[in-house]
Amino acid sequence: MKKLVIILIVILSVKINFAQGNSWVTVGGNNNRSSYINTFFDAYVGFNASFNAPYSIWGMPVFTNRAHFATTRYTSLSPLRAMVTAFTYFNSNPVWTYGETSGVNIIMGFNDDKIYVRDFQQNGSDTIFALNSFNGAMLWKSRFTVERGIIWTAVFADNGDLILPGSGSKRIMRINHVNGDTVWTNSRIIPNTGAETMCINGNTLYAWEGSITTPKKITAIDVNNGITKYSSPELPGDGDQEIPFSVSSNGVVYCIRDGGLMYAIKDNGTSLSILWSRNVLHPVGTYTQIAIGKDSTVYIPFGKKIYRLDHVTGAVMDSSVDLVSAGTINPRFATGISQVIFIGNGAENPSEGKFFSFSRDLQTLNWEISSPYNYYCGPAVGSTSDFPFLLMTGNGNEIKAKYGLIENINSISTEVPGKFKLSQNYPNPFNPVTNLEFGISDLGFVTLKIYDILGNEMETLVDEQMNPGTYSVQFDGSKYSSGIYFYRLSASGFTETRKMNLIK
Repeated sequence: MKKLVIILIVILSVKINFAQGNSWVTVGGNNNRSSYINTFFDAYVGFNASFNAPYSIWGMPVFTNRAHFATTRYTSLSPLRAMVTAFTYFNSNPVWTYGETSGVNIIMGFNDDKIYVRDFQQNGSDTIFALNSFNGAMLWKSRFTVERGIIWTAVFADNGDLILPGSGSKRIMRINHVNGDTVWTNSRIIPNTGAETMCINGNTLYAWEGSITTPKKITAIDVNNGITKYSSPELPGDGDQEIPFSVSSNGVVYCIRDGGLMYAIKDNGTSLSILWSRNVLHPVGTYTQIAIGKDSTVYIPFGKKIYRLDHVTGAVMDSSVDLVSAGTINPRFATGISQVIFIGNGAENPSEGKFFSFSRDLQTLNWEISSPYNYYCGPAVGSTSDFPFLLMTGNGNEIKAKYGLIENINSISTEVPGKFKLSQNYPNPFNPVTNLEFGISDLGFVTLKIYDILGNEMETLVDEQMNPGTYSVQFDGSKYSSGIYFYRLSASGFTETRKMNLIK
């Protein structure tokens, strides 16, 4: 079979559509905190780049949104100081910084061109404010304070409002993203945690409830009005922090109790019921995330390894090699439509900090990158229009980037399309490479050919029998002149032609 190759390259001279691109708005990437981005074309291998940043004692989470990304840089421990640093993808130096001389400014989320920050006072009365992502100007400062914590971050309602732990009687707050006012508050019993996680799926917010001396459970809250709908059964464990927490798009909550079990909890619409539970090797890292892949399988930490679990039973399907030589890992993840899994190991021994890329079944290591003191940071997905990449931080002055070069992707998806389909190439216009995606609904002989504007056949990209599925193939126009070209898919009596524009 002819090898199909996709090459994704950053071309800084093209005009970027700021409305497109992958965004990593919160820890775990999305409101589900599943670490899955359904528009991210995972990179197996690729070329590296870096951005110059103020020195940081350790790596903090990176957040991306359209044409920008931002992160917190801890510049001093005595006195405690942290600043916000923002970049565009077209310059290796920051476009602006905020709070470099005062305060502990920690990013909570990045959504709709606003960077949400809190000044971490460690006294239960942190202030929260919004910065303009283009210039760092303060857009508003809330009249309300938010609950202290180490690295918790916001989740977002459909209209952009942020939801996060409050203080005093306001134990969960939905905050208006335009002016910082509260939309609603929920006075649940707050868990004993320095880094609480909450998740959203659809119109339901999921959060922990229960103090250090009372039983812990998951509670479901209406995103629109803040009213508690129902809660899970009690989940035994000790009174300490509850961090690893995610929810699938199918409404299954995955969580790990400190001193207890891992649970899969189904939202039935009127109640939360336990589907299964299993032992997890302890200790589970304080800043760990749980990942849910495109195929619904679940990735968790297990000592020095990553386990891949069957989402129906919780059984172990695969496991990785050890990601550290000693101690445990505190991993965070990223994954996309090709189901490659990216991992920041958050090593207990910070000098062993690394980022990894594995195949979906964890059996093939694609690459690894050293990144000491990365235990607060996982790989963050971003893109400039159609060009994907990963951002990774540790200590020091560098933010590392890996731009995509994807090889040997014969099939994007084995799910059988409902009909034959030829999609518009991307990027378009292009110079000199572009990607052609097509869907095959029946087993049969397939051709994909390139023609010039006069109808002359230029190249044959596919000419073979293919199984049903969704595929992508690269066209390299480097040897051709600028102009209009056509590509035609023919399969089992189906024919479709589309136009593309090569600009040099």
